[in-house]
Amino acid sequence: MPLPISVLLLARDEARRLEALLPSLAFAADVVVVVDAATRDDSGAVAERHGARVFRRPLDGFGSQRAFALAQCRERWVLWIDADERLDAGADAVLARLVGTPRVAGFRLRRRTWFLGRPIRYCGWQNERVLRLFRRDAARFDDAPVHEQVTVEGAIADAPLTLDHLSYEDWETCRRKLVQYSEANAERLRAEGRRVSIADVMLRPPLRFLRMYVLQAGVLDGARGALVCALAAAQVFLKYAGRWASARGEEGGPRP
Repeated sequence: MPLPISVLLLARDEARRLEALLPSLAFAADVVVVVDAATRDDSGAVAERHGARVFRRPLDGFGSQRAFALAQCRERWVLWIDADERLDAGADAVLARLVGTPRVAGFRLRRRTWFLGRPIRYCGWQNERVLRLFRRDAARFDDAPVHEQVTVEGAIADAPLTLDHLSYEDWETCRRKLVQYSEANAERLRAEGRRVSIADVMLRPPLRFLRMYVLQAGVLDGARGALVCALAAAQVFLKYAGRWASARGEEGGPRP
């Protein structure tokens, strides 16, 4: 019997990954896929072929997009998963036990992130846990444009499940995410009215690299660890440099 779970999934240009992911979610009674209206492939058709309910909606921020998807869910429990993530083999048996747990409103899953074909063991990504299984009536998404979060009213526990995050499969994907996230985070600083100094631009990136590479043992991940830390530092640089430059433009026109 299907489990009383709605799967919440966003998709944009994800047809290939959906073909691999959706068959593994057959345990769920309800699969909800929200397709960004700007998608350039047949993500929606692929999802429908695998039995998902598909909604097409322009992306106005990941937080609001997930809030919309949550409102479409029917089952008591919601599993939030992305197209580039995979659950453990045999996850359905574990999930069946979890959704029958009384007095728990949400569960954190261990997430293991892969980078260019190998799992990253350090860089601050070790022992990462993410809240991904929760009761629908107790959950709410924030309105963050990127790196959105869900909050749950009630007790939260750790689940014996691992979520493999396959986001960084090739260098082009790394480059694209670097630009996407840094631009979104710079815009968030602007929306919050945050002031940024040139010291933020110059000092925050190397400090991020040192924290991840030295304090969080990224050096033990070898060349891939160095690249992960360098990309994180570059994202910090573009985020603060973007906000600093936009603030200069807001202050007025050309100066003599």
